[in-house]
Amino acid sequence: MTSKIFSLILVFTTGLSFSQNAEPIYFDKNWKETSKAKASFYRINPSKKLDDLVLIEDFYLNKTPQFQGYSFQNDENSYVGDIVWYDGNGFDLSVYQFYNNSAASVLTYYYPDGKKLKTIPYKKGKKDGEHIVYHQDGTILIKGKYSKGKPVEGDFEEVRNWEDYRSNKSESEANEENELLTEATPVVEYSAGTKKKVITKIIKSKIFWINSKQLAQETWYDIEYDRMHRFKQVNYDVTGKILQTIGQADFEEYSGNISNGIAYEYYVQNQFAVAIKSKTAYKGREKSGEKIKYYPNGKIQEFTKYINGKIVDDEIVYDKNGTVMQKRTYKDGEPFEGNFNENFSGSLIINSNYVKGLKEGEAIVKTDEDSIVTKGIYKNNKPYKGTFIVKTGEDTHELIQVTDFKKNGLQKIFNCNIDNIIETYTCVNDIVDGETIFYSNGEITGKIEYKNGLPYNGKLVEGETATVYKQGAITDEIFYRNKYERTDENDILKSKSFTNGKLTKIVNSSFTIADKVQDSYEGIYKNEQPYSGYFSTEQREFNYVDYYENGIKKYQYSNNYLENLEKYQHPYYDIKSTYKEGKIIDGVEYIKLDRQFISKYWKNGVLQSYDVDLFAMHYFNRFHFELKNNSIEITEFKKKQKGRITREKIGDKYTSQLIIGDKVVMSSSSIDLDNEMPEQMGSIMYYESDQIIKAKVIDSKETDYEGRRESEMFYEIFASTVNSSKTTEENFNSIAQDFSTSKNIEAMFGKGDNADVLTGLRFNELKKPEMGILVVKSNSTSYNLKSFFDGKVLEEKKNIDIKNIREEVKKLNSVLEKKLNESFK
Repeated sequence: MTSKIFSLILVFTTGLSFSQNAEPIYFDKNWKETSKAKASFYRINPSKKLDDLVLIEDFYLNKTPQFQGYSFQNDENSYVGDIVWYDGNGFDLSVYQFYNNSAASVLTYYYPDGKKLKTIPYKKGKKDGEHIVYHQDGTILIKGKYSKGKPVEGDFEEVRNWEDYRSNKSESEANEENELLTEATPVVEYSAGTKKKVITKIIKSKIFWINSKQLAQETWYDIEYDRMHRFKQVNYDVTGKILQTIGQADFEEYSGNISNGIAYEYYVQNQFAVAIKSKTAYKGREKSGEKIKYYPNGKIQEFTKYINGKIVDDEIVYDKNGTVMQKRTYKDGEPFEGNFNENFSGSLIINSNYVKGLKEGEAIVKTDEDSIVTKGIYKNNKPYKGTFIVKTGEDTHELIQVTDFKKNGLQKIFNCNIDNIIETYTCVNDIVDGETIFYSNGEITGKIEYKNGLPYNGKLVEGETATVYKQGAITDEIFYRNKYERTDENDILKSKSFTNGKLTKIVNSSFTIADKVQDSYEGIYKNEQPYSGYFSTEQREFNYVDYYENGIKKYQYSNNYLENLEKYQHPYYDIKSTYKEGKIIDGVEYIKLDRQFISKYWKNGVLQSYDVDLFAMHYFNRFHFELKNNSIEITEFKKKQKGRITREKIGDKYTSQLIIGDKVVMSSSSIDLDNEMPEQMGSIMYYESDQIIKAKVIDSKETDYEGRRESEMFYEIFASTVNSSKTTEENFNSIAQDFSTSKNIEAMFGKGDNADVLTGLRFNELKKPEMGILVVKSNSTSYNLKSFFDGKVLEEKKNIDIKNIREEVKKLNSVLEKKLNESFK
């Protein structure tokens, strides 16, 4: 018996011919004109004309609508305004909006029986003005106002992205002239004593039940930051009974999806609800509760239950009469027992059987149009016999042919679209053997013959690289700018040549040298080592080129990498450095470690200055070091500060000083460990390195904590690396060496677990020990330790061997920390 819903469809899809003065135009299934007897579709003839447009109205042979939309008269494939395709039941299948750059400023659409459905005004290609939707009796159902394509006032059939317009090629120039839409943020109010937003201006989208003036769904929106935010929704049944009301807190803040409540989906024709298609319960953003799919006749098609986003229990599938067709059992949200349809890549659906969570038996892959793509048998969750589609990477899939668990025959690799094959290869018992072909946009980009799983003859294409083989040996390796241009020989970055499988030459077009501009640069290898010509590094952020003559490095070509970070794809090298005996003696030497980049500037083999660039998450800073007037000048670029490290002789000892501005803020001098109880100002720092303990006195003159903090890195560099027993030039080179070799910046500054710092001792104003550990040499291999707290001796340990000194210091520090914590209570 025909359902009430389909009876309604038949009622409003009959009576079309009364207004027709000519025989319809008939088309076959491929949309070729044909006779009525061979037709699958027909088109109203003559079509309605509007200025330079024609309204195309196509139908299935049973008078169910198939398409409605405007096109230019001179090109029916150049769509204008709203267009809609319908499925075989007459329900909306695909709806799009196109720019309207025609002579018609208002477009009118019609019900299948020819009555006026809606009018939409346009300005500068976009919807602009009062949009009206009519009931079949001619009364107004919906009225809303557009401005520059954006719904701004009243009611609408649908609220969509107002910038989501499609273009025809013939309209490209006109669309480029359309200025981008900008809207001011709406005025909103906040109720007293609360942060809850009060919406002061709303628009609504309304879905009516078909052939009725009864609402099915009404949704409220507010406009904010050029986005439509749902803040209320009410759903009704066909009698007007309220099914649910959900409010602002029930929608996700950014996506606008329902987070608490029921999401209704309808079978619609011309955006009128014919029946409920599905309803899905959500709680806390996740599916939780029932999800029910319906047939158009109202019978349940599929029933699924969710808890916290995962399917639980049995999923049941019914036929149109309500008889159970299938039961599918899930475990932990994954298929466990039964027959399942799972969405796969693109429009593919895989139907397979599961037994205790493993695929078993026949599996069929179909398109969403129900065409069979593959069919195969699984055993123990593995492809056993037939054809299969399997996921092999993040965006790659394979269509494989399998016999007795092994790949045999032609195999195909594709990304997301099965029609876009990127590679085919042949297997014999799971081993690649035969011709492999590579494709890009349907065109062959390479062919290679495999023997017993190894490349033998031809071109192997992988990503941006192509490798050429002859008789099983590599002859050439070609690197392209990107994988999409690897068919164009003009887009080759570099190529490598091999003889008897050994690298002999490289031709590089990926850079330009300022004092020798040419299209490409050649480098010759001998015994697979650079011998003569130009050889580029393979780094990403920073590259340079070394030039060789007769196996000896002569020059290096580079640039200011900070100024050229955005030009790393084709760097321009305008800095030339000279090598001697494998070391740069004139120009810039570069050293890159995990968290620092050092640029050393040499002249005649003497280090003149260096830059230390430090990197961390969301952090960059550069320190410039330079020898000036017998002092080390340091410039910090981030804070635009300068400091100096000097050295002078006081009595029979040398003292190093850190000067910021004109003020000495810290001093340091080396001491020996033979004195039982030195009298000092400041603190003694003890260092252990290579089984030797050294010490230096550090005296901070800066009493202002904020001032100390502002120049913290200067203090750290001075305290951790400067040795007053060394000359200024020796310290300058020593600091450079420390930065150039240390992979742990924290350890360099005495903060890391691998630091050389052993312990320390702080003195008071009377030059007496106050807090810490005193280290005194007892003989050539052992030391005495004495810990102080609050000016008093806490503990002593004598004749500690150098091998055990770290462990004993650790024990003493543990006692000190405990005392310190107790004093704070």
